[in-house]
Amino acid sequence: MTPDDEYVAQYESSLAHWRARNKAFLDAVERIRVSPLHEAVQAKFDSNATLQWFEVSPEALTAYDNIGLEELISDVLQRTRQQVADQVMSLHTKFMAFGEPGFDPNALGVPMVMPPADD
Repeated sequence: MTPDDEYVAQYESSLAHWRARNKAFLDAVERIRVSPLHEAVQAKFDSNATLQWFEVSPEALTAYDNIGLEELISDVLQRTRQQVADQVMSLHTKFMAFGEPGFDPNALGVPMVMPPADD
């Protein structure tokens, strides 16, 4: 194998490794679940901070006055969205943010493969 072939093979191996890391990151993001913050109001956000599901229990409509219910809804929406965002950022750091504290070079359970150094 020529030095050029070895260089290309190392790049291809590195690319495959980083694609696998990206897939593992995306799969982990899909599994994010945030525990309900309140029994009366529940929400679910996707990894892009888009509200996917929202529910106010019928009991909450009589248990809270308008201002109290508005504050509860606002709090649940903000905190749930923030928890999802925090988990996405943590997973991004673990899988994709090479050189950052929290990056896990062994996140895939195999040695990390870096591209060859440019000379």
